[in-house]
Amino acid sequence: MAEFENPYATEDPFVEAHFDCLNCGGKLWEYGIQRQMVCEDCRAVFSTEEVFEQAKANAEAEAEA
Repeated sequence: MAEFENPYATEDPFVEAHFDCLNCGGKLWEYGIQRQMVCEDCRAVFSTEEVFEQAKANAEAEAEA
């Protein structure tokens, strides 16, 4: 059996997202494999799609103001 090194075995699967938590405003971290984001403060979990939709709605509201 061939040996190989799995680059994912040592890497942290979470990356900092550029969005704020929908509940508390804390920093969100994205777990890309699961397509979910988790807040580092309140630990709430959101689907990535839900966060993107909220960000789009907020941007549209700001553009109208």
